[in-house]
Amino acid sequence: MNKIKSFKLNNGIRGIIVPLLGLKSVTIEVFLKIGSKYESKGEFGLSHFLEHMAFKGTTKRPTSMAINNEIDAKGASYNAGTGHEMTSYYITTIKENVPWAIELISDILLNSIYDQKEVKKERGVIIEEIKMYQDNPMIGLSGEFTKFLYGDSKIGCWNIAGEVSDIENVERKTIVNYRNKFFNPNEIVVVVCGDVDESFEEVIKNNFNGFLNSNLSLPKVELILNKEKNKIIKKELEQGHFCIGLPALGWSDKRKYALKLLDILMDGNSSSRLYSKIREERALAYYVSSVGEMFKEGGYWAIQSGVNLDKVEEAMEIVKKEIGLIAESIKDDELKRVKDYLLGKTKLAMDKTNVVCSFVGQKLLLEGSEKTLEEELINYSKVKIEEVRDLAFDIFKKEEIRTLVCHNK
Repeated sequence: MNKIKSFKLNNGIRGIIVPLLGLKSVTIEVFLKIGSKYESKGEFGLSHFLEHMAFKGTTKRPTSMAINNEIDAKGASYNAGTGHEMTSYYITTIKENVPWAIELISDILLNSIYDQKEVKKERGVIIEEIKMYQDNPMIGLSGEFTKFLYGDSKIGCWNIAGEVSDIENVERKTIVNYRNKFFNPNEIVVVVCGDVDESFEEVIKNNFNGFLNSNLSLPKVELILNKEKNKIIKKELEQGHFCIGLPALGWSDKRKYALKLLDILMDGNSSSRLYSKIREERALAYYVSSVGEMFKEGGYWAIQSGVNLDKVEEAMEIVKKEIGLIAESIKDDELKRVKDYLLGKTKLAMDKTNVVCSFVGQKLLLEGSEKTLEEELINYSKVKIEEVRDLAFDIFKKEEIRTLVCHNK
């Protein structure tokens, strides 16, 4: 990877050109500091709803079909995603289409019309999405766990999409007001990643200068941890699904590199401790995965799995036992294997422009840091086993364990 080129528009938008020579694909992604963590009561689910409306029509491209036809004609792919702290919109295409892709993304962000008929239709789509998560604990339980932990916080929608009751009466005016409240050029990052050069800086400037300056200050968020440590959700299921977690670190904590290595060691791949014990040794589950979150203000680390209804307690005890043992039992060869795994996976990811683009954009938007994946790997390589052990002693405490179980008993 050649050196990245960063710049700033007159209205405050930051841009980055990330050269990845020799690749055919180019990803253009725009990151905005709009997310469910900043939503107050009455706004729950609106960041996610706003994202859904992005490709529904602009003054230049008045319908979703017009936009879809244009993208398909280029053979390009596109998507958007909403998180707790940011939303992003991207198009992946080939180099000769980059000016077109930059103009299209700027158009949907700056000139979307938010037609009332489309808002009404999208209400139905989002409600079905929420029901999908509720019906499928494998993909929805982590959101419920986040809400269980932080749902008492004064600000923040912790299950991102909100509840059906939050969405069923959303109108165009609601979306436009929310958009105008949070669209702030000072909190927008534009990234172009692929076999590109500095010439695209002018294309970005020409298309994104239309965003007006704003003095908006995001609301201050305080994470309030639920005092309750156990919760059961009753549903008619063939399996019992559980999340077991503990309060952990925010992304501003320098120990996050040690936590990532600890996470991989516990359940980050097929040779990790919990995957081996729960799936390979005892055949209790099809899936075992870590589902932690890091916010600026703090975060949590958790394990999720789905097992036979009669084996829920057994599987949960395995997780709790490993949490209690990990700090004293980490070995040098384990840590080396974890580092080698992370190194290999990250280097493979560097062939994907969307992965590199997402990393660079998120780093700049949230942390104000212009880092590459290569530089990030250096931070992991420097982590010593003593740091991982100390962190495990600090956060892996049995008295801090929280559990969320979903089954029909």
